[in-house]
Amino acid sequence: MNKEKYFGSADWVEFSENPVSVLARKDFDAKNIEKAKLSVIGLGFFEGYINGKLISEDRFLPLNTDFHKRELIRKNGVWKEETAHRIYVTEYDVTPLISDGKNSLCFMLGNGWYACTHQERFGDKKLIFSLSLTHKDGNVTFINSDETVLYKEGFIKVYDLTEGETQDFTDYTEDWLYPETDCSSWKNASVCEFPETRYMTSDCPPDRVKDILYPAVIKATDDYKIYDIGKHSSGNLVLLLPAGKGRVIKITGSEEKTDSNELEVTKIMEQEAQFICGDTEREASQVFTWHASRFFRVPSDIKVIRFDVIHTDVDVNSSFDTDNKVLKWLYDAFINTQLSNMHTGIPSDCPHLERRGYTGDGQLACDAVMTTMDVKKFYDKWIEDISDCQDRLTGHVQNTAPYTHSGGGPGGWGGAIVHVPFMYYKHYGDPSYMIKLYPQMLHYFKYLDAHSRGNLVWTDIPDEWCLGDWCTPTKIRIPEPFVNTYFYIKHIDEILYCKDVLKLSGKDVKALKDKRKILVAAIKKRYFDPKTGDFAKNIQGANAFAIDIGLGTKKTFINMCAKYDEKHMYYNTGIFGTDILTRVLFKNGRGDIAVRLLASEGKYSFGNIMNQGATTLWEYWTGKRSHSHPMFGAVVSYLFEYILGISQPKDSYGYAEIVIAPKDIKMTGTFGGKITVPAGEISVSISYTESSAQFDIELPKEGIFRYKDTEISLTAGKNEIIIEEKNNEET
Repeated sequence: MNKEKYFGSADWVEFSENPVSVLARKDFDAKNIEKAKLSVIGLGFFEGYINGKLISEDRFLPLNTDFHKRELIRKNGVWKEETAHRIYVTEYDVTPLISDGKNSLCFMLGNGWYACTHQERFGDKKLIFSLSLTHKDGNVTFINSDETVLYKEGFIKVYDLTEGETQDFTDYTEDWLYPETDCSSWKNASVCEFPETRYMTSDCPPDRVKDILYPAVIKATDDYKIYDIGKHSSGNLVLLLPAGKGRVIKITGSEEKTDSNELEVTKIMEQEAQFICGDTEREASQVFTWHASRFFRVPSDIKVIRFDVIHTDVDVNSSFDTDNKVLKWLYDAFINTQLSNMHTGIPSDCPHLERRGYTGDGQLACDAVMTTMDVKKFYDKWIEDISDCQDRLTGHVQNTAPYTHSGGGPGGWGGAIVHVPFMYYKHYGDPSYMIKLYPQMLHYFKYLDAHSRGNLVWTDIPDEWCLGDWCTPTKIRIPEPFVNTYFYIKHIDEILYCKDVLKLSGKDVKALKDKRKILVAAIKKRYFDPKTGDFAKNIQGANAFAIDIGLGTKKTFINMCAKYDEKHMYYNTGIFGTDILTRVLFKNGRGDIAVRLLASEGKYSFGNIMNQGATTLWEYWTGKRSHSHPMFGAVVSYLFEYILGISQPKDSYGYAEIVIAPKDIKMTGTFGGKITVPAGEISVSISYTESSAQFDIELPKEGIFRYKDTEISLTAGKNEIIIEEKNNEET
């Protein structure tokens, strides 16, 4: 589909022996070139060169998508769902790299997402390119991929996307990059068929080296040194390999260290890289993968030059500061964790073990990500992935986007097809994805109906997980149908909020409201105890789920507050419950409990993770498995929305109206920060004493200030408000 738009008559080519890595090239002559444009897809990952010069600093291209249809086998037989597919073309202006005379267009390819064994493979490595050369006389010639492309095996000999590379430099030189190279031993690529897909371009930012860290030695022995790069990060060590043909250099990374400054073996996550030295000294680093660690073991005589921090090229356009050490750590750790989990155009669950775009984790954190980072173009791409991963037959939305076989559930995961476009609209004022995906949202609702019993969402795909909440500190006890039906109702509400821009008819609105009433009645019938006021026995934040969709009585809220004000001075909730509980407390006048939970250093808390030296958020409160999972960081958006009070009315989108309404948190101290909205930067600084509050507010346009019983109109620019309490009355 539309391949010719980008590649004209170019052919897809593959490489008969399919080595782990491939060096490919095509030579051409050029003269009097005014403009040169390259369109290319190299699968799985590729780097491009012209005459020995790197075409771009972009890493890990092409962007990860559901490239094309493939045969998948599941427990119940062949996978029969029909999803959509796309593949992204990379385009570069390469005019400055073209020389008069002989030129070499060269590519290095590795398995990447397309050909890796980390998931169900799409196929072997492939390449297509078209280089258009516009001459000064106006004529255009094309250098296209075809059977004249030459290739040989590359220096990456062993590869695993999640574990690492083995690079062999014993017989490697850079000569292959230049026109004068002897290619007599190279082989011709083979023209191949490529499955039907949509060819597209994307302005989603690619991965790049975004920071440099300089590791410090924390332990040295005769055989090895242990390095600390300063924080848990995603990227690669850069080493200086000595001359010494055949010598094997192995480096190992770990998330944690022991008390004796050794690597914590349970947190290595199988992350290792090997380099086999050649005849000459050279810098070396992994090319087609990254490690996510803080501590590294390196042979004692090997020079470590630096650590390249690599992630999607997005900017953090927020800040948050406070004298509360846990809240400050929470913001910083979330930013570090989220950036570490942005690769190849997807928000991943973790940057090492799985690296998948889980729709559950991704929809949960998207509000916080859009609040704190410049990510509009990033979510343009990922929302399309969510759209693609929906089964066109049943409406089922996969647990990951792009799709790879993974666990999850029908509510907190599949509901990403509603929630992420909704949050995109709320933050950017752009309803295009709500409008575009609305038919798919209704199709998803039909899938939920088909997997319901007694109007509760009870099942997902047969023989697969059907999670409700996830990663509770103890066994998951909150009922899955309760949680999944909560999400069904929540997503109906999000569509109803957008009824005007969706141009819903009265009949459409009534149908959604009637469905909501049916779902609410089912939840109340099965899970509500009118004697106690509790839903699902108030287990693991269950009352908060109910309150968040307008259910319950005064007892429901009182019981919920009592549990966390008296019994649990820390969270006992999973990834969704933690977010919902915190939001419900803030919205319903108990910001004091919400902040106490956020700032707790108790058994299951952010402070407990902080006190163990972490610089990232963990997958589990208890510390097992991954130590870089952003999902619990969803609460970071509330640092801005409720503590600093930066918000907008329910019917406002893209901060068309600005409201600064800090919640009463009954805490002294200082809190300050900023976010960037379409109109510009919003900055709020607050200082609380026992008897006064001072607010310094800077807005890009007029807004409203609300605090307790005080309401003041704000001007564009700087505003200062001081509130003193005398005899419990505000002045």
